[in-house]
Amino acid sequence: MDNNEFQKIGNFSISDIEQIKTVAAHKMLPLGFITAKESELIYHHKWRNLCIDCPYLDAILGGGIPARGITEISGESGVGKTQFCLQLSLTVQYPPEFGGFNASAVYICTEDRFPSARLTQMLPHFPKNPHCKTLLENHQFSDNILIDHIGDMDGLNNCLFKRLPRFLANSPRKVGLLIIDSIAAIFRSEYSLNEIINRAKDIRTVAMQLHNLANEHDIAVLCVNQVTDQCDSGLKVPALGLAWANLVTTKLQINLSNHIEKLRTLKIISAPHLPPSSANFIIAEHGLESVS
Repeated sequence: MDNNEFQKIGNFSISDIEQIKTVAAHKMLPLGFITAKESELIYHHKWRNLCIDCPYLDAILGGGIPARGITEISGESGVGKTQFCLQLSLTVQYPPEFGGFNASAVYICTEDRFPSARLTQMLPHFPKNPHCKTLLENHQFSDNILIDHIGDMDGLNNCLFKRLPRFLANSPRKVGLLIIDSIAAIFRSEYSLNEIINRAKDIRTVAMQLHNLANEHDIAVLCVNQVTDQCDSGLKVPALGLAWANLVTTKLQINLSNHIEKLRTLKIISAPHLPPSSANFIIAEHGLESVS
């Protein structure tokens, strides 16, 4: 909350506002050394992982995607990025003891309409764990996935800076996951070659707001990215270049197998808390399924 918002609430001077902020900051995060037990209580939500409910994938990710920073999932068209997102929009609704956040998902579509038919196909198979399924017997998963369709930069800014923060702050519905499918579509379609600098500024603005939302509301942020050919090597690399890559916390990529039909590999490209690793899976009717 900035100073202007404080002054709208009451007749506060600037010095009063700064003192209130200082007291609140000390209350939330005391200065000086703290014990390991106190640290666990303070940072517990910051270090949660949202499970995928796919054993091998969860194993290499240390329990799932983190509820901090920005997680990027990249890959070629049709490789399974949206399937990955759909599954997480279901597992985020699991109770914490089963790897979920007991929360809703916000799903922003920028390329195609939301794949409701595929979601309906997956719903009868979730949760996969029978004990969790019993706990959520009457739970309506589809009622807890909040969808928006956005096709341009103005719409994305309006959502991320106005509508979504108001919703997160005031809604009784707890949100634990924000998905943008895809981030590349917005920035690839609206800018000419002469607007590269403006695009880089807009990418930074959006990324910093996503970091702010993740930090303030303890939510996992997942952005789908397309891939492009790297000129010197021919490898497929995430789109949007360094302007975006330097602002992402955890980078994941899905690749199709060159030898086995339908086999896919999830690879950890980089993550501050994980070593590079990979695991195989297929996409079945019931969702992502681990393959040894």
